[in-house]
Amino acid sequence: MRRFTVPAAIIFIATVFAAPVDAQGTADRLGQAGWQAIDRGDADGAASAFREALAMRPRDAGLNMGAGFAAHLQGRDQDATSFLQKALQAEPALTRASTLLGEIAYRGGNLDLAIKTYEAALKYAPGEAALRSRLDAWKNEASAYRSFESVKDDRFAVMFEGPAEQRLASRATAVLGNAFWQIGKLIGSYPSNSINVILYTEKQFRDITGAPEWAGGGFDGQIRMPVKGALQNLPEFDRILTHELTHAMLRSVASRNLPAWLNEGLAMYFEGYDAAGVERALARYRLFVPLSALRNSFGRLNERQAAVAYAESFFATSVLIDRVGAAGIGQLLQDLDGGQPIDQAVQRFGFTLAEFESTLAGRVGVRLQANRQ
Repeated sequence: MRRFTVPAAIIFIATVFAAPVDAQGTADRLGQAGWQAIDRGDADGAASAFREALAMRPRDAGLNMGAGFAAHLQGRDQDATSFLQKALQAEPALTRASTLLGEIAYRGGNLDLAIKTYEAALKYAPGEAALRSRLDAWKNEASAYRSFESVKDDRFAVMFEGPAEQRLASRATAVLGNAFWQIGKLIGSYPSNSINVILYTEKQFRDITGAPEWAGGGFDGQIRMPVKGALQNLPEFDRILTHELTHAMLRSVASRNLPAWLNEGLAMYFEGYDAAGVERALARYRLFVPLSALRNSFGRLNERQAAVAYAESFFATSVLIDRVGAAGIGQLLQDLDGGQPIDQAVQRFGFTLAEFESTLAGRVGVRLQANRQ
């Protein structure tokens, strides 16, 4: 055995024990940087920081939770689920991880996992009223589905209740199948994930979704539609179903940075609205809303505000399609999903968002202030 002198032994001990201590500190610093990036909305920076930290401490609960939050912000919910589950395996009392995991599971159509996640979370945080309220709502929803039947094919699963809705469910699979290929051709992608559709009574729809009265359907990871009077107005049923399918497919293609005006505009485009007619209506009343005001969900708007928001969204999207073409829309969606904001992404086509907005306003007879950004 080799004999060390005292100085050599000290150097050896420092070498052996200093590296883990340094790695520990580096992982901590990277974790802190990751959470700071999340606070800034920098999903890519956060994901990078947590990835480096996990290479040093792969079983760390806090780092896995952070990686789950970052993946969710990036639109990678499958990866987010994996990270969050690892975090909870290491530390079951991480309520933040449970909260996000439950919501991701619910929006992905896995109601059983959502319920089990919140039940487990409440064992460690029994005073979390928001968790308990959400869990109660999910259990009520699960109870309602016990009497539901389903029609399935390779891509869609349509849930319904009762013989009257069975006709609609069969029609829905045909409508969805045809619309899928039309939508995919324009957006440049044909998502392979299964899509769930749930047909409700009017009361079930309002109670479960909390949607505004003017909403004819919704998509929150699953397509949800009330079917009151649908058999008497099948074209309207088809249009709404196509609208919500567009949202479902767009979520798979551009899961982040997609502004509401483009999301809703594309959905209306596939419904078959008359672009020229909508433009004339906006021009008649000289209506124009800044696109910056149409970036987020329209769910909190009243019926009149929503009508204007949807009309302008369709108008803007139609002009954009005319300007950049189908291939351009597909590329734009890829850039958005890659992390570029809409302001940056449109510049590849030779114009800025401000210039595009000015063009839209001019076409409906509205003059923007010179200092509008």
